[in-house]
Amino acid sequence: MAKQKRATATVKMTYNEDSDLIAWWNSIPRGSRNAVMKDMMRNYIEHNRGGYRPIIPRNVPQPFDPGRFTQVCDDTAWIRTALMDLPGYVERVIQHVAANGGVQSNSRSPTGQGVLQGEAVSNEDAARRENRMKKAKW
Repeated sequence: MAKQKRATATVKMTYNEDSDLIAWWNSIPRGSRNAVMKDMMRNYIEHNRGGYRPIIPRNVPQPFDPGRFTQVCDDTAWIRTALMDLPGYVERVIQHVAANGGVQSNSRSPTGQGVLQGEAVSNEDAARRENRMKKAKW
């Protein structure tokens, strides 16, 4: 009977960084490890649609991504603006509640919807918030 060609895969693990993986690997009975490794590799291929998704090791700095950096800057600016608007918004909620004689016991806000309606928010504030929401990338 002719021998089949084989390929061998080697995994290098260190006790400092990979102790959890080493403990798990040692918990698999000998004779089953090959099948477990093949199942994991097939699952990876299926999960990534047959392609390879490069994984940068933890100890290697990730390359600079200008698009991601720009998104982080935009998100930070949006959060800063929202936090700066928060005290004024809370003050208007309190004024609205005080002007309408308090909150009913079965609701969480003056309208029961968690959002002020009507004249409690100026048209300018509403337009500004609406524009900000349009720019937001969820």
